[in-house]
Amino acid sequence: MPFRTPRIVILGPQGAGKGTQAGRLKHRFHIPHISTGDLLRGEMARGTNLGKRITSTMNAGKLIPVQLTNAVMKKRLAERDCRRGWISDGYPRSIGQARPFLKFGQPNLLIHLHLTDKAAIKRLSGRRVCPRGHIYHLRHDPPKKRRGYCDRDGLKLKQRDDDTPKAIRQRLRIYHGETEPVLTWLKSRIPTISVDAHQSIHHVYREILDDLKHFPWLLSPKKRR
Repeated sequence: MPFRTPRIVILGPQGAGKGTQAGRLKHRFHIPHISTGDLLRGEMARGTNLGKRITSTMNAGKLIPVQLTNAVMKKRLAERDCRRGWISDGYPRSIGQARPFLKFGQPNLLIHLHLTDKAAIKRLSGRRVCPRGHIYHLRHDPPKKRRGYCDRDGLKLKQRDDDTPKAIRQRLRIYHGETEPVLTWLKSRIPTISVDAHQSIHHVYREILDDLKHFPWLLSPKKRR
């Protein structure tokens, strides 16, 4: 069976570990990990035409239109490093994003990390981040060098405003209303792996790798080892 370029989407509720697992898979398979949040912030920081439109929209207190998010994603997937494949973390989040994405992105595997709301709230309330984006958890993945400070750059860790229990509940309501329908829609169109995200980071990762063995057409012999 011929090898296919891995174009992987990871979806799940807040706190399920999408970014963590995407980061591990990125290093294992040597393909980029793409987060739309990072892409949008990057466009804004560089002052591109797309970035200016995003900044203008946000300054007006409006939600970023689907067309803008899709345009940023389409631009990123056209870059050279995506030719060997990619991993999308948390995108698409709505049917409006998913329909065009299925055409221009052509994803060929969905990894669904499922987690209860109770577990999500407990996990996220313990999450801490450094100003440069490195993520820790007070219980499950604390800094190893100095408590409360990032291992990589020594900066003080903080709790994000959207990681308070009240904010998390609101984010979960949006997830259930907008993103869960995307899961159902995508599952009927591309192969899917479903993993119980209540397990430890290591066990979730090992289960993903075990499940990937059922898709030998997606990963080259060298990458399957």
